[in-house]
Amino acid sequence: LLDELGLARATPASLMARWADAADDTRALGGRVTAILGAGPRGPVTADLAADGPHLLVEGPPGSGRTELLRAVVASLAAAERPDRLGIVLVDGRGVPTTGDAPGEGLRVCTDVPHVTTHLCANDPVRMREFAQSLSAELKRRAELLGRSDFAEWHTGRELSDRMVAQRTAVASRAEQNGDLDTPPSSTLRLRPGADRRKTGAAPPLPRLVVVVDDLDALVSPALGSPGRPAAGSVMRALEAVARDGERLGVHLVVATGPCARTAQSEPVRQASLRVALDAVVPGGGPE
Repeated sequence: LLDELGLARATPASLMARWADAADDTRALGGRVTAILGAGPRGPVTADLAADGPHLLVEGPPGSGRTELLRAVVASLAAAERPDRLGIVLVDGRGVPTTGDAPGEGLRVCTDVPHVTTHLCANDPVRMREFAQSLSAELKRRAELLGRSDFAEWHTGRELSDRMVAQRTAVASRAEQNGDLDTPPSSTLRLRPGADRRKTGAAPPLPRLVVVVDDLDALVSPALGSPGRPAAGSVMRALEAVARDGERLGVHLVVATGPCARTAQSEPVRQASLRVALDAVVPGGGPE
């Protein structure tokens, strides 16, 4: 993955340099959401969730490398954008069966990434219901904040407003230096310096959010006796809301699933415009 990211080593300095570059990218309104999926003949194979998404689906049978690909997606998303402009939520649909063996860790190994705000193992009904309520509340908060705008429009307006405030502040500063303190107010646009806008309760920055779900099929059709079975429906309803409304709200889904007829009819699968199909691993070799 480091080769495809163009990094010799993942050091704080190298990552900070990439994040600084992302901040200067005027095309990535609200934050970059670029995931690296693999190595292609002409360089990295990437998926831009904002431009090509909004949602990504990874399909494959057990042992095809779904979880490993999700880990790479999380790492590449984190390498492309600062934590204050991108949040990541992790959901292990089957829970985490073991803790001492790396293959059984699911997405837990990604929790050290500073962008990760939540890691849910789908084996605790109480936590699962709390997660569903929190995710639904976040969607509602974003909808209220954006109003009739979508995520890109809101950030375009915010960026324009910041530029106008900065310009007006500079003009006012020059006027003060010249002794002209009685500058007539504008009759068409009321501008405030940035500090004053913060005092009036201006909206805080709104980062993009990526919800990464492994084993979606285990949430759609939980096994009999599964500890999380009673609360799986509430989590699915929250994920379905993200699938329907996430594009406008700046919330993206990255889900992995095995073969399942019911899962194929679910909203997260139907709304995924980006899809990766993994084949079974060939004995004695890699993926077919």
